[in-house]
Amino acid sequence: HGMSGDLRTTAASVVSWFLLNIAIGNLNGWILKHHGFSYPVVLTAVHMLCCWLLSAVCLVTILPPADPRPTPVGTVAKVRTLALAFCASVALGNIALRYIYVSFAQMVSAASPFFTMLLMGAMVGKRYSLAQYSAIVPMCGGVMMCTVGEINFHMLGFTAVVASTLLRGVKSILQGRLLTAPEERLDAMLLLYHMSRESLLPLGLYSSLVEYQAYYDPQLSGPGAPRLWGLVLLSGLVSFFLNLANFLVTKHTSAVMLQVLGNVKVVLSILVSLLIFGNRVS
Repeated sequence: HGMSGDLRTTAASVVSWFLLNIAIGNLNGWILKHHGFSYPVVLTAVHMLCCWLLSAVCLVTILPPADPRPTPVGTVAKVRTLALAFCASVALGNIALRYIYVSFAQMVSAASPFFTMLLMGAMVGKRYSLAQYSAIVPMCGGVMMCTVGEINFHMLGFTAVVASTLLRGVKSILQGRLLTAPEERLDAMLLLYHMSRESLLPLGLYSSLVEYQAYYDPQLSGPGAPRLWGLVLLSGLVSFFLNLANFLVTKHTSAVMLQVLGNVKVVLSILVSLLIFGNRVS
């Protein structure tokens, strides 16, 4: 019975992860492109602020941590590394969306299962069989072939999305270790609380350096501002549930499996992006 319960939890977390991923990818694309909200790092900072506040409320009310003792200092330091990998990955991914379409970004990201397998070898000494590598090649290669002759290719956008993909692999490995090692004493909600808190300072500093124009932008305080901020906060709410689902999928499957599922999501996201944005593909 426990096994079927586990299977149900895994299935539920995977399905919600899919739906939330597609929702946030296109919602962010809509905010950044169609609303001329050209502040991807501010958007990410708002996401983390929403995650931190909502996870804090949940930990105090409906989902108190299983272990009431304070989180070990060493564990918080590991979460800080995870937060930095996350901040850089999301910022680069959002920067890429200013130069390339969601569909192209998703195609390039398709190499992440392969990168993650290599990173697992480098970071935790995990070895994969030739059969496992062979299974990944057509999966990554097939989607990556779609980028050849991509109509809206942009070198900076392409570089940003490749760097973002590598960092996402690092993040999924780190979060997998933090969620499964008993000595870390972290569940998904507690990890989200610590990660989002640790992300606020780097994102706040970075957005102040590169997106200081946001402070003087008339459209952020003009007549259309409430609708725009409503969309930004909706995106923050979706990111809270998406990050939780992301941790649950990693915990119940593995870091590589998370990236493989990401490739299945690619196909769905490309279709949804085409329907919403109507961009041409070769």
